[in-house]
Amino acid sequence: MDWEGVTGRLPEGVRVIFYPKDAQGRKIDTYLPAKGGEMKVPPGHYLAVIYNYDTEVVQVKGEDSYETIMACTGNCTGLGDSETENMVWGPDNFYVATLDDVEIGKGEELPTLEVRPKSVVTTYIFSIKTEGLKNVSSIIGSVSGMAECYHLGKGAGLCRFAPIYCETGKGNGVIKGSFTCFGHPELTQARADITQFLNLIIVRVDGSRQEAKVEITEAVKPPEDEPGEGDEKPQESEIEIELPDDEKIVVDDVEVPPDESGGGFDGSVSDWDDETNVELPVG
Repeated sequence: MDWEGVTGRLPEGVRVIFYPKDAQGRKIDTYLPAKGGEMKVPPGHYLAVIYNYDTEVVQVKGEDSYETIMACTGNCTGLGDSETENMVWGPDNFYVATLDDVEIGKGEELPTLEVRPKSVVTTYIFSIKTEGLKNVSSIIGSVSGMAECYHLGKGAGLCRFAPIYCETGKGNGVIKGSFTCFGHPELTQARADITQFLNLIIVRVDGSRQEAKVEITEAVKPPEDEPGEGDEKPQESEIEIELPDDEKIVVDDVEVPPDESGGGFDGSVSDWDDETNVELPVG
């Protein structure tokens, strides 16, 4: 397997599934080292999928057939806020290769399959101008309309309209954040055009909440292929979402409740300012 230019850190290994295209072969499911290896496959014509199995968040389902095998993530749990219960996690590193026509003959010579996986996960980062950050205690973020699943056989991201959780923070006059997904959706469970939004629930210092919705449809739209380009372009690993200059969130002013306890800790979102490190000698 050729990982050059795909990742600098090889996964623990890969799962390889051969699906028969006719009655001659049979389904073969095995695990190999990341750099490949040998496996026994009966003669026949096959489709095959290969992917890394060492993911923490990505779950592969529908493995019974090439037409149904799909990667998704689970619902957000353990965050302590009911607003996140309908969200799903963004995927971690996931690499996929497919073979749509493999012929295994009855000869003694073993065929060698040259396989080059590709990353199917993209990280998106964003920054939104914000007034009134002093009123912000915490931020709950999600993105809607992006691909939260990936169809391995079709090689396409799928939107099933579950919002994807975003990491968020504040500082220097902006709300910043990032999320991972299976890119811009090429498949959808609805016929209507999909609109993409950043959805922010801003928890203010008095405990009240304010919602903000920022449309990013044009900002995340993939570029169109130039005429004459036949080869598939590799998916970008990180994309910065560029918003219009006049895009801005204004957080309403609130009164900070007095601290009656006289102690405790500050549970607010920390600013992203420069920090001074202290060197500690370690023996």
